[in-house]
Amino acid sequence: MKKIVFLLTSFQLLTGLLLTGCVAGGENARAPVVVVLSYEDFGPQVMAHEALGMQWWQWQTHGDSRPTEYDIKVAVFQGSGDEVKSLYPVVEHKTQDYRYITYQNAINYLDSAIVENALPIVTERLMDTRAC
Repeated sequence: MKKIVFLLTSFQLLTGLLLTGCVAGGENARAPVVVVLSYEDFGPQVMAHEALGMQWWQWQTHGDSRPTEYDIKVAVFQGSGDEVKSLYPVVEHKTQDYRYITYQNAINYLDSAIVENALPIVTERLMDTRAC
C-alpha cells in the first residue's frame, strides 16, 4: 500500500512540476523535470522491455541464470535527455542502472498497456503508475 501511495504521489508531483514548467517562463522552464520510478512500475519485462530495455543490468549481455533482483530505476523526464543522463548516470561499479523515458513516451506506453489489459493485476499496477 505504501508503494502505491508513493507512486501516485510521484506522478502527481511530476504532473504538477510539468505544469509549473510550462507556465513559468525563462530559464527555469527549460530545466528538465524528472521523477524516478522502479522498472517494476512499468509491468513485467515481457511488457516493458520494448520501452525500457531488458530487466537486467544494461552492461550485461543477458540476465543471470539464478533468480536475481535488479534494482533498475526509470527516469521519466521532460526536458533535455542529455541533462537527465548527467543527473542520473549509469555507473556499473555501483550497480547503478537507470533507464530514461520521456514523459510522453511513458504515458503512451502506459495507456497502450492498460488498454491491452493482459493481466488484471498488472493492469491495476500500471493504472496506479499512470494516475496523475
